[in-house]
Amino acid sequence: MQILTCDKPYNLDDVRKKKGKPRVARRDSRTTLYELTIRVPKDYQVYLEGKTKFTKRVFVLNRRELQGEVRAFEDEKNADLDSAKDAYEKSLEAAGKEAPALPVNEDGYCTAPLIDYAERYVEVRSHGSVSSETTKNELNYLRYIRATIGGIILFKVTSDDIEGCLIEVPRLSRKWAEERRKSQEANRKTAKWAQEKKTLIQPFKEIRVAGSDTQAKILKFLRELYNYAFEKDHVPKNPAHARFLSRVFKSSKPLIDPLMEDEAARFLEAVMKLPLSWFKLSLLVLLGIGARPEEMQAVISGSFLFGEEESAIRITGAVPRGGIVIVDYPKTDAGRRTIPIDDLLADTGKAWIAMKSQMMEDLGFTPTLKMPLMSDTVHPHAYNTWKKLWDKFMDENGFSGIRPYALRHTYATLNLANGENIKTVSVLMGHASPSYTLDLYAGYVPNTGLGIGTRYMNLLKAAI
Repeated sequence: MQILTCDKPYNLDDVRKKKGKPRVARRDSRTTLYELTIRVPKDYQVYLEGKTKFTKRVFVLNRRELQGEVRAFEDEKNADLDSAKDAYEKSLEAAGKEAPALPVNEDGYCTAPLIDYAERYVEVRSHGSVSSETTKNELNYLRYIRATIGGIILFKVTSDDIEGCLIEVPRLSRKWAEERRKSQEANRKTAKWAQEKKTLIQPFKEIRVAGSDTQAKILKFLRELYNYAFEKDHVPKNPAHARFLSRVFKSSKPLIDPLMEDEAARFLEAVMKLPLSWFKLSLLVLLGIGARPEEMQAVISGSFLFGEEESAIRITGAVPRGGIVIVDYPKTDAGRRTIPIDDLLADTGKAWIAMKSQMMEDLGFTPTLKMPLMSDTVHPHAYNTWKKLWDKFMDENGFSGIRPYALRHTYATLNLANGENIKTVSVLMGHASPSYTLDLYAGYVPNTGLGIGTRYMNLLKAAI
């Protein structure tokens, strides 16, 4: 049975034609470009590391070829799901052999404390089912669960218990942060390194307290945990799915702080005055394609797709905060995308690739398509190194206080205000769904309702 099925193919050529844009470069001009999308049901996302959908772009000559591509795409992803499910279940079995059997009552419900079950669940998933970063986050969630409802029997936990746990998150966060601060203060009063570097005169940063985002993440974790327990018949129901929990403990929306059109124009003008360098290219990538900073750092020579009609950048990876190593894209599958670019960005990219290739040859290295572009060395620069140059550039050009992420919001808001299709912007931004994009940027979508009745009737009259 095909669990994963493809949505109706999305004709990207028609969309670009309606907007007056040229077609994407292709080998055979007779073909049509479609985007295929497969959405992963919630029950199966756990096997695919939380991925919500798969996308693929295909060039086809006719409807028969398109249907073949759809079937092949469905077969491929269903095969991937089967393999992932088998690997997941084997990891559970392997962990189950090592761990003692879970205690159950006469109804088969697990009578182990919630924290024991949760620790076992995280341990099982840490063996390749999820990334090390996810495991690190889940271990943090366990601290809050252990301190509140961890001692309650797994199947006896109620929605009210979970609400109590989430309510305690800010208080516990502040308590633990203050305990860490006292320890740090005591340490730097006696530590030799602190006295030598005279750090005593520098005040500590303000304590950060976990809020609604952490509450929402813990709730999500508990839902996944109880989904797993419910599938194993260890609990009669999932108490974390209560509607009032969803309404009260929502993730907060990210800060939307785009540049206005005139500010963005001034920013672009300042960037164009910079000499050719990796830093200039980084600013154009952030502004020109709405990339996240960690995606910008991972741009390599092979990311640029130079075409006769239109060039593009392919986003396939990211550099984790503080690192200098490019990893496969760590977010959702939607993060892997191809974004059309203008001549300025394409020409700057081409020029910098040529310059850095020569630099690498002078150093005795052979330039390849995997050559990182966001540095003048063999590795991308760390984010903090880039951020220092960003702060200097922003101060010198009158943009002090603006975050790098503001350029991503600028790309989204100005495109939407200019009438670009919400689904197109969502795909180019790498969002999981257009509804998420609309939720974030609803205030920047122009109101097209004025005169719609007249336009609608004129359309019908013209066909008479």
